[in-house]
Amino acid sequence: MEHSGYSHEVQPGRTSQFLRAYREFLRRPGGRLALTASECPSCPGCRYDDVAVVRDALEHITGELPAPVRTELRRLLEGLDAEFRRRTLHDPDPSHWVDRSGSPYPWWHRRRYVGR
Repeated sequence: MEHSGYSHEVQPGRTSQFLRAYREFLRRPGGRLALTASECPSCPGCRYDDVAVVRDALEHITGELPAPVRTELRRLLEGLDAEFRRRTLHDPDPSHWVDRSGSPYPWWHRRRYVGR
């Protein structure tokens, strides 16, 4: 999973697209949700089929915003993240918690994926 390189993809309107994708994932019917990895994670468009990558982009955007707007987006994400945590399950396999270099993934990548 790639967690950097968002700056070239963050353009006007992308924040609302990422928020829409995050909300759509959370609005899926049923109780528990499982994440689905992108079939082509290196493709700039397909990588966002994985909601955890969408959340990565939102985190990147949040860090780029001026303080008042950053605070507002952070507050919005707190509510969405609470729902994400409630509707997904923690992945108990520690090999899924770190990347190849041993750096830990953000908590939203440490949730259960389909087929894991």
